[in-house]
Amino acid sequence: MDIRDQDRTIDQIPHGDMVARIRAFGWAATPLGPRDAWSPSLKLAVEMITATNFPMALRWGPELVLIYNDAYAPLLREHHPGGLGKSFAQFSWGTQVDLEGSQRLVLNGEALGLYSEDLPMLVRRAGDTVEQGYFNLTLSPIPDDTTASGVGGVLLILIETTQRVRTEHALRASEERYHLALEAASGVGTWDWDVIADKLYGDDRYAAFHNLSPERAAQGVPIAETMAAVHPDDLARTLSAGRRSLKITNSFLEDYRLVQADGSVKWVQVRGRVYRDDNGQPVRHRGVMVDITERKRIEAALEATEANLRIAVDAAGLGRWDHSPLTGQRFWDKRCRQIFGVPDEMENTVEVFERQVHPDDLPSVREAVRAAMDPAGDGGINCEYRIQRNGGNTPRWVEAFGRAFFEDGQCVRFVGVVRDVTERKEAAARMVLQEATLALAVDAGNVGTWDYNPNNGALVCSERLYAMFGIQPGDPVILKDFFAVMHDEDREATWTSLMRAMDPVNGGDYDVEYRTIGRDDGIERWIAAKGRAFFDESGQPLRVVGATVDITERKRAELHLRLMVNELNHRVKNTLATIQAIAAQTFHATRPLPQAQAREAFTARIMALAEAHDILTRENWEGAEMEDVLDRLRNLHGGPGCFVFSGPPVWLSPRMALSLSMALHELATNATKYGALSVPDGQVRIEWTVTPGLAAARLTLTWTESGGPPVTVPTRRGFGSRLIERGLTAELSGEARIDFAPEGVICRIEAGLQGSPCIKTKA
Repeated sequence: MDIRDQDRTIDQIPHGDMVARIRAFGWAATPLGPRDAWSPSLKLAVEMITATNFPMALRWGPELVLIYNDAYAPLLREHHPGGLGKSFAQFSWGTQVDLEGSQRLVLNGEALGLYSEDLPMLVRRAGDTVEQGYFNLTLSPIPDDTTASGVGGVLLILIETTQRVRTEHALRASEERYHLALEAASGVGTWDWDVIADKLYGDDRYAAFHNLSPERAAQGVPIAETMAAVHPDDLARTLSAGRRSLKITNSFLEDYRLVQADGSVKWVQVRGRVYRDDNGQPVRHRGVMVDITERKRIEAALEATEANLRIAVDAAGLGRWDHSPLTGQRFWDKRCRQIFGVPDEMENTVEVFERQVHPDDLPSVREAVRAAMDPAGDGGINCEYRIQRNGGNTPRWVEAFGRAFFEDGQCVRFVGVVRDVTERKEAAARMVLQEATLALAVDAGNVGTWDYNPNNGALVCSERLYAMFGIQPGDPVILKDFFAVMHDEDREATWTSLMRAMDPVNGGDYDVEYRTIGRDDGIERWIAAKGRAFFDESGQPLRVVGATVDITERKRAELHLRLMVNELNHRVKNTLATIQAIAAQTFHATRPLPQAQAREAFTARIMALAEAHDILTRENWEGAEMEDVLDRLRNLHGGPGCFVFSGPPVWLSPRMALSLSMALHELATNATKYGALSVPDGQVRIEWTVTPGLAAARLTLTWTESGGPPVTVPTRRGFGSRLIERGLTAELSGEARIDFAPEGVICRIEAGLQGSPCIKTKA
């Protein structure tokens, strides 16, 4: 507060209650902590500001916590005493006095101090009236050895200049020369040119800028002598402007450069006015000159920055927009209009913008804009939404970034950029689809995945990979845990393959098959693993990623196939041996048969053998049902009434099925030629029983012919009889006997149901 405005001296200003408030405040709940733990620098700074009647405040620590004295309180108006102890993030009233950037420059040691003059602020006066005041602001660092930067906080000192500013405002209206100086923003030099006498009088600062001594400038010099300091590139333009002001305009306002005695160049702004006599002839030319070198430097830097920004914005495909909510003015650059499909000649209104937004996204866009323009928020906007340019059916995606700026609780400007992100959205959608497809493929293929970091040993595995190693999903494991459950015969080769993959010389590929013994379930599994290593620029492995597949079933199938091939080889050899034996017996030189009869007999025996093979093939060579063997016999040698079968279900091994089929075929062939099956009323009865035994069950089968011609005992034994009586005895470890009874042939066969794990009795 300005004590002069209240006609008081400094010691007449009464102390308020801030000392008591500071002592009673709950500092423990703030970033500063309890007062007892404060650093000596902070304690001293608080004592200093509370002991003075000048408006002072502290912003302390990285959070810029506010502490202030009684004289500072009126500046906070309704925020007093609520602002005490608040961090900058919690409380800032948005004036030039409380700019975070300036305070942090001082706090971080990047500025030894900052000073600002005549900052306008609203201040509460006596009687709770609020009026405009002006203050000079000093931001000074408070040293604190306990901090990294050596600065603990920022001291804010305000000196009220309201009376002076008001006086200057009044003088501006009454004194033209002062008005010109004030318009020139703190003029640094004044001049007065007597046009008639060609004498230009300047003050000390004006003389220094023009390389003149102060004494000579005070005595007056010709105008040409002052123009000698003007930069050659600006001289013609400056002289032309001067002549124009003398002849026509009466006013002079120009920016030009002055070459200093040391060769440096300064920019100045000169503002003047021409005074004329009663005849209208110019007699005096007076004005002020200000040094604008720094402003020109800033403008040049700003222009370069804006050029760089324009280049960056154009390169990034960004469109710029700038809105003034108070005036309703809206600006879109050319790129922004192109993105939204708004022609240059079309007026840019809120309605035009909202027509372009997809109806489903319009509510969320409105809410995002409202939140950004709310003074209670952070003022930022970042949202993605769809647009339909000119009502088109194909939407496009855009992303908008922006920030709102506020004054006195109102949004005065809303600026930002927008870009078309349709391709990025489509790429993201494709990636999601690809990831989903990959997940389905991994799931359908029962694939486990892993990702290993050789630098820190980190290993990420899918649940399926855990299951393949018989480990509970989620258990903390490292690479060695998986190698520990590998089969002993496969572990070393698998580790060698991984090490080779992690050597860039070998290309980084990993492809190996190995066995695992489940850690928790003890199950042996075959695993196929494929992966690839990725390396940094120096050739060091960064990651090894890959996939595993449980190939246990495939390995079992391969083993089964090998067994089947071996078995097939064995069976083919046995079959060829059987055919060779049949051929040798059929075409035996000592028992010659007519060619046709021999060929018929040989063919019939081969067909019987093929029939037996058909039955076994149908059962995957695991064996055959007794009923199937007999049904094939009936189909080959007679009708349904020619045979009668009686016996329990019996499962025959492949060896027994072949031998029994060949023996029954020989019996049926003889019966067809000479016995019961050679006449219409003849019949063959086949009965069998299964008798349990100590070692294994035994099969007893009886072949009985009836209704045929009388049987006579043959004078010699043929191949069929020998096949039955000798072959069955040798093949089945049993006994076979043929009885040539007059009423019909009887054959009894006994064999053990053993010798193969496939032999079984079916219920």
